[in-house]
Amino acid sequence: MKLKRIGLIYFFIFLPGMLWAETAVLPITIEYPLLRSIAISQLLTSPGNEIELLNDPKGCKKIVITDLNFSQENFLLKFEIKVRIKAGVELMNTCLFPIDWEGYIVFFQTPEIAPENWILSLKTQDSLVLNKNREPGIMAGAVWKLIKGNVHAYVDTIQIDLTPSVNEIKSFLSDMFPERLRPQAVLMIESMAPGKIEIQNNAVQIGINTDISSVHVDDTQEEDLNDLELKGFIETWEAMDAFIVYLITRMTDRPLSEDEKDMVLETLLNTRYRFIKELNMPVHENDFVRNQFIIAWDNLSVLFKNHIGNNFSASPLGSLAFFSSMDALKVLDSIGPTMGIEVSRNGLIRLARLMNNKKTPDLFYSMENDTTLRTILGLEPKLKESLEPIPEEPENDTQDFLNTLFNRMPDLVKNTIKFVRPSSEAFAAEPSEKDFLYLEKWLPDRMENWEYIKKIRSVLEQASGQTVAQNKRNKKYHDQFRLIVDAVAWQESCFRQFKRSNEKIVYLRSYNNTSVGLMQVNERVWRGLYDPEKLRWNIGYNIQAGCEILDLYLNRYILRKMEQQKYKGLENKDTIARTLYALYNGGPGEFSRFLERNSKDKFYMSDVLFYEKYLWVKGSQWENAGICLGDKKTAPIPH
Repeated sequence: MKLKRIGLIYFFIFLPGMLWAETAVLPITIEYPLLRSIAISQLLTSPGNEIELLNDPKGCKKIVITDLNFSQENFLLKFEIKVRIKAGVELMNTCLFPIDWEGYIVFFQTPEIAPENWILSLKTQDSLVLNKNREPGIMAGAVWKLIKGNVHAYVDTIQIDLTPSVNEIKSFLSDMFPERLRPQAVLMIESMAPGKIEIQNNAVQIGINTDISSVHVDDTQEEDLNDLELKGFIETWEAMDAFIVYLITRMTDRPLSEDEKDMVLETLLNTRYRFIKELNMPVHENDFVRNQFIIAWDNLSVLFKNHIGNNFSASPLGSLAFFSSMDALKVLDSIGPTMGIEVSRNGLIRLARLMNNKKTPDLFYSMENDTTLRTILGLEPKLKESLEPIPEEPENDTQDFLNTLFNRMPDLVKNTIKFVRPSSEAFAAEPSEKDFLYLEKWLPDRMENWEYIKKIRSVLEQASGQTVAQNKRNKKYHDQFRLIVDAVAWQESCFRQFKRSNEKIVYLRSYNNTSVGLMQVNERVWRGLYDPEKLRWNIGYNIQAGCEILDLYLNRYILRKMEQQKYKGLENKDTIARTLYALYNGGPGEFSRFLERNSKDKFYMSDVLFYEKYLWVKGSQWENAGICLGDKKTAPIPH
C-alpha cells in the first residue's frame, strides 16, 4: 500500500471588505442553554444553585438570585435573572413593614472580550423588572432601591472565564498536526486571538482570529507504507471508530427516535464499510481518516448536541471546549488538505476527556458485544440465539473415549491442539474445551449433499422464523424474507460454517480476512453488536446474526424508504430481494447505487451471482448446491 502525501501550500481566505488574508476564523459557539450552565457553574455557587447578594443579620434586607437564562432580543443578549427579595424598614432592631417580592430582572446586554484575555463580560444597555408572572408591575420603592443598588451592581461585575475552554481547543489542535509540522502549528496556535462577537438566535458566537500562514510546506510525493506505517494507519482509524462509538454510547439521556437510530446506524456502517474498501486499495491519501471523521461528525453532530451537549452540568466548559474543538477542526479541514491536519489517537482521547469530566476514557477497539450500543440502536442487549434442533448422532463408545482422553490431557498438550483466531486484537488459541467432534458434524464432507443441506436448512428456517416472529410489521414480506436468508447463506458461504485446513477444522473466513461463518458477518463492520467468538464457532448464532442484519436493512431501511417515496423497481419483490443483498454485502450506500445499476441493467458480478442463488431457492433447485459443495453422490433434496 502507498501513502499519497500532499504538500502544504499557503492558503488565503477572502474576508468581506478586505483583500486576501492568511487568517482563519475559528468559532466558539455558546448556545444559550450552555451559556446558562457555564454562568450557573461560575456564579451560582451555593447549594441549590443560588447566591445571596445581601443578607442582613437582622433579617430586614435579603436578596437571593435563584436562576439565570439567556436569549436574544433585538440583536442584544437578553439576560434574565430570577430574584427573591425581602425589604423592610429597620427601627430599633426591628424590621417594620417587611415586603417579600419575587420576580425577574431582565438585562439587555452586549458581550465583550478584552483583546488580552478570554474573559467574557456583559455590558448592560437597558433593563426592566417583571413580577413572578413575567409581567410589568408596580413595586415598592424599597424593593427597587435594593435592586438598583445591589442586583445591577452585581450584574455589571459578572465575568465568564473562557480561558480553560480556549486552552483545551489549542491543545487539541496541536495534537492534530503531525510531529514534522508541530513547530509551525505552535506558531499558528499562539496567534489565536479574540475576534468578532455575534449574537445569534440560538447562541453567542465568538470568533477566534488565527494566522495560518505558518503552516505550509512544499513536499508532494508518494511513499510506500511499510508494515509499521500500515499498522499505525489502521490503529488511528480504529481509535476514531472507538471514539465515535464512545460518543454514541454516551447518548443515554433519553431513547433515540427511530430516525435518530437509523442515522446513527447508517453513519456507523458507512464509515466502517468505507474503511474496509480503503484497506483493499493499493494507494490512499493521508487525510482518509480525517475525512471520515469529519463526515461522521457532520452526520451526527446535531444528534450529539441534542443528547450529550445538553447534559453538561458536570463540566459545561468541557462541553464548550469539545464542540468548539470540533468546529475548529471543521473550519481548518474546509480550507483543504494543505493544512496537514491528521486525526490522532491522543487528540481523540483529549476530546473524550472533555466529555468525561477530565477522566481518561477507554478508547480500546474492542471486538466484544457492546450491550449499550445495541440498546441505543434499538436492539436487544444481546442477540437472542436460536437453538440448533438437529438430531445429532448418538454418542458411541469410541466418541466417549476420545472426549475423556482429550479432557484428561495435560494443559501443555492441550494447548498444542488449538485453532488460531486471526483478528485485529490478538492471536487467540481456541480453548481446549472446544468440542471438536461437534464441529466435525457440521462439515459438508461428512455426508451427502442432500443430507447436509437438509441439516443446514433446518437451522436457517428456525433462525429466519424467529426473526420474522419478533417483527410484527410488514407480514407480507415474511415468506420473502425466508427465501432471502437461504439465498444469502448459499451465496455467501455455500452453506458452510467450517472447513478443513491442514488437518484442522477452522471457521470460514473471507478472502480479505474480515467476514466469518456461514452468513459471512463482517466483524469490523458489525463490531460491538455481536460476540465474535460465537460468530466464528456457533453456527446457530452466526445465522441468527445474519438474519438480524437482513431484518435491519429490510425493515428499518428499505421498507421505511419505500414508505416515504416511490422507487422505480421496488414494486417488484425480486428487486427488493436483490437490493437487500446489495446492502448486506456493501452497506447502506448500496441502496441508491444498486437501484441505479438496476435501472441501467448493469450489475456487479455479486448482484448476478446472488440473483442466481435466489432463483434457485425460489425454484427449490437445491441440487445445484453440489456446484459449490462438490459433486458427491447426490439424491433428491427435500424441498
